[in-house]
Amino acid sequence: MKRDTVDISIESSDRDRELVFKSLLLDATSDGIIAHTPDGRLTYVNEAASRQLGCTVVSAAALAPWEWLPGDARPETIDRVARIMEQGESRFETQHLCPCDASLHAEIHARLVETDDGPLIVWVCRDISARVAAEKQMRQLAFHDELTGLANRTALEEHLRSAIAAADRHDDLVGVVYLDLDDFKPVNDTFGHAMGDKVLKVVAHRLASCVRESDTVARLGGDEFMVLFPRLKWRGDLAAAACKLSDLLALPISINGHEIRVSASLGLALYEKGEAPDELATRADHEMYRAKQNGLPGWQSFLSEE
Repeated sequence: MKRDTVDISIESSDRDRELVFKSLLLDATSDGIIAHTPDGRLTYVNEAASRQLGCTVVSAAALAPWEWLPGDARPETIDRVARIMEQGESRFETQHLCPCDASLHAEIHARLVETDDGPLIVWVCRDISARVAAEKQMRQLAFHDELTGLANRTALEEHLRSAIAAADRHDDLVGVVYLDLDDFKPVNDTFGHAMGDKVLKVVAHRLASCVRESDTVARLGGDEFMVLFPRLKWRGDLAAAACKLSDLLALPISINGHEIRVSASLGLALYEKGEAPDELATRADHEMYRAKQNGLPGWQSFLSEE
């Protein structure tokens, strides 16, 4: 959106020329600038703000009080304006500036300005969407497995520490299931690593599809996975969950006309009071190898010790 060029060299009063010049400067900035009355009526938006609000400069002036904000953002904004009237300014971030663009993240510096016509709230709105997206991507890379999108070892360790801390406070049952695919190497050898990656993605999806939202499914690397089950109701719930995971993994996988079957050896461990997170994971790992050597499903070995 481009405004008509204004010639400020023509004869006019100093005040008029100053106003035109300041308007040009405000429209040239990349930050959105919004001025409104305490009751939410817009009195000024520059061009950057009109883009952030998803409206033209002309249509913005015709909006009813607070109509320039999404409805769910208005109560919080009204409360914030009341505080600004008392404190003079506020800094905050919001994702509710543009009603038509949920991806817009803005950093706001709002100040109270006294004018001859009464008080105004002036917002300087900086678009930080690129920064927020970059931070989100960094968090994704830091805590998620790149191939499968599951939690990685770092995220699992963090969730495991939190689950154990909660268990110590509330006497909860916490369990983990360690999974190692039994028949995965022949997949890579026969069909290639690209096919192997596709199989791992299917395995990851199946594991994630049959656990609770509060559970954590993590890929530890290669064909090894771990599932964390916080706040179990009964000791037998861990074996039941492991049985469900194993049965789901045993179903054939159809990729590019090929039917591939994989199975998994599973090791189960329940948290014991005072145990460190890595000790719990190591016990599950040892149980997985014991189940693999004995040829027994991991949950059967687990139940035999009850």
